[in-house]
Amino acid sequence: MDISFSTEVESNIDELDEAIARLEQLDGKTAEAGLFGGFAAKKATWQEYGASRGIPARPFLRNTQYENENQWGQKIGQDIIQVFEGGLSSSTVLSKLGLLMVQDIRKTIDAGNFAPLSPATIAKKGSSKPLVDTGDMYGAITHRES
Repeated sequence: MDISFSTEVESNIDELDEAIARLEQLDGKTAEAGLFGGFAAKKATWQEYGASRGIPARPFLRNTQYENENQWGQKIGQDIIQVFEGGLSSSTVLSKLGLLMVQDIRKTIDAGNFAPLSPATIAKKGSSKPLVDTGDMYGAITHRES
């Protein structure tokens, strides 16, 4: 009895080098979401950490990160594979991640699971919903890539 087999492996090193180069475009890059400058960012800081003038901490940014950071990695994992394969650019992945973080920050605010407002604040603004008054802080939540 004769048993034989043959195999052939083809590879294109240039394509692999290009795929690695696409991944390297993500190396050291970051996507951030939050409030970056202006009065809305100051208000966000007061809300996030509290203030001595009677504002309790309402950590909407930190809570969002703690509750979602693992999911963010899972959600963009497929996108990173597409960068490797050439189907997406690294900037598209970072932008998608930034937009996802912005949405999740807003969901955290909308859920409203924070220290309640004082009766005086409720009377002044006409609502008992924390972190939403004029909408300027909520609307200023954005993302950036670097």
